[in-house]
Amino acid sequence: MILRNLNKKYIVIQEYMAGNDVCQYICYEMGGPENLLYSAVCQKLSSMRNEEIGFLTEEMKHENFSDLIDFFIHEEQLVVLFQYPKGISLKQKITSEECGMQERLEIIKSLLEKILFLNLSDYFLDAAMDIDLIHVSPAGEISFLYDCRHLDAFDAVDFQNGAKSLGEVISFIFPEEMKQRSMPELYSFVYDLKHDAIDSPIGIYEKFWQIYQIYIEKRQEDLEPYSLSFRIWDRIKGIGRFLKKLVQPALVLLALAYLIASIMGLFAEPGINENFKTIGTVKIENTTTEDASATEDAQQEETGSNEEAKTDDTQASGVE
Repeated sequence: MILRNLNKKYIVIQEYMAGNDVCQYICYEMGGPENLLYSAVCQKLSSMRNEEIGFLTEEMKHENFSDLIDFFIHEEQLVVLFQYPKGISLKQKITSEECGMQERLEIIKSLLEKILFLNLSDYFLDAAMDIDLIHVSPAGEISFLYDCRHLDAFDAVDFQNGAKSLGEVISFIFPEEMKQRSMPELYSFVYDLKHDAIDSPIGIYEKFWQIYQIYIEKRQEDLEPYSLSFRIWDRIKGIGRFLKKLVQPALVLLALAYLIASIMGLFAEPGINENFKTIGTVKIENTTTEDASATEDAQQEETGSNEEAKTDDTQASGVE
């Protein structure tokens, strides 16, 4: 697929987001370097109002908003062209790498600085605040993809929509700290973002800067759970670990004693103690050689007595 704009052509290499009337593609300029990628948002003209063109024209006037490259009409579609971000998504970064507290603080700081530098409007702030759309380069630089599937509703988005989305992003970056409230200042900051307590990007940055200075020199081990429930749970886990250390040696000793007792039972001297083996639930007694001989003698004596008795009876019958 090729998107044409006057004397420029953009070759589509992948679709990454789609809606009913909007599709978003990754592309590069024909004749240009293939590693210089763009994000192209294509929306059907039939689904648009006239106001979108005016909105984009005003956004193009903002020199700092360098992510927005161009917009043009192609085959009954409005095409909006953005720079494609570098690096991996924030979601991949946090879930696949061991990011320490300082590194995560630096990510948020870079994110807020990028928002200020680009001077993002309310619509594009909300369109970029998503863990799949925010990208982090190997050098820690932040860049954005923009979800423009609802470009026709640009004037219905206000600053608080973007601030709430930013609060969700920060909660994702510091999940355990939010649950445990081990960074109460950051927890309060996210709460304010989600409840319309901050009204500008510079206000967001100033409040976070104070938090950044408090925690940038601290270690993760220095944080303590703020909520009572997590403190109680940590205490219970500590007691559990202590009991585990006590029980493990005891179980080993018990198993060793059982093994020794079993071995002693196998080698016990016959005839003195009851000596038997257990097969399932049936006990099979071991009969000694002496006991077997005594049994045979008794049987022979009994047999001889019976034979003598028979002989006497025969003699008595002959006399008669």
